[in-house]
Amino acid sequence: MNSFRVLVVDDEPLARSMLATLIREDADVAAVQECGEAGLVREKLATFQPHILFLDIEMPEIGGIQIAEGIDDAGPAIVFVTAYGQYATRAFDVSAVDYVLKPFSDARLFEALERAKRRVRERRLGELASEVASLSAELNAEKPLPSDATRYLQRLALKVGDKAIVLKTSEIVWIEAEDYYVLVHSTRGRHLVRIPLTSLEEQLDPRHFVRVHRAAIVNMDAVQEIDSADGTALKLSDGSRVPVSRSRRKRVEDTLAPRLR
Repeated sequence: MNSFRVLVVDDEPLARSMLATLIREDADVAAVQECGEAGLVREKLATFQPHILFLDIEMPEIGGIQIAEGIDDAGPAIVFVTAYGQYATRAFDVSAVDYVLKPFSDARLFEALERAKRRVRERRLGELASEVASLSAELNAEKPLPSDATRYLQRLALKVGDKAIVLKTSEIVWIEAEDYYVLVHSTRGRHLVRIPLTSLEEQLDPRHFVRVHRAAIVNMDAVQEIDSADGTALKLSDGSRVPVSRSRRKRVEDTLAPRLR
């Protein structure tokens, strides 16, 4: 749970070496590899299989954003390290964990590393929860299946200050990952809940909720428009604009199109 492989990609040897040296100081990091050629990143991802990817943006062969767009949701947690601030919005579109501007302090780098480690741990917990759920399903295979009305989560019990409220899932607009927590955006406000996003996704009715990228789930009934002007994004009833990852774009569009006619 606490061992990580890290790949550092930067075409500047000095910057790459400095970054890798700092990352190796972290006790949780088991291995660090460096890559100075953007064209070799895919090969490195396949052979080294890093959990975390520190990625420069402007490189001669192919940009870091383009590399990130080709990485699916099961790929490494991505941290961009760059001297250019204008790519921050696009970095969010590819679900980057953090965006570190050069020059940076050691503390800023380790903050980004901790964020990436938390994202990987969250994913591991989600995968473990899925395995436990699968095992439970196998053990109960002979039991009659519950109806759709009771199979999925209908309400969430939330603590707000000193009070507890019960939120209907139909009141949820969208949900975003926040490390070990999720931030639930609802018609009654925003609520922080301690549960991995993947675990919550398994409890939500797929007829009403769809995962649009690795860090967001959307209530399809809250979608007002599919915006494809600058990458695909969903405009929601609360005014939010939630990007859709490239790997999920076709599925999301096919699912939502009939609802928006």
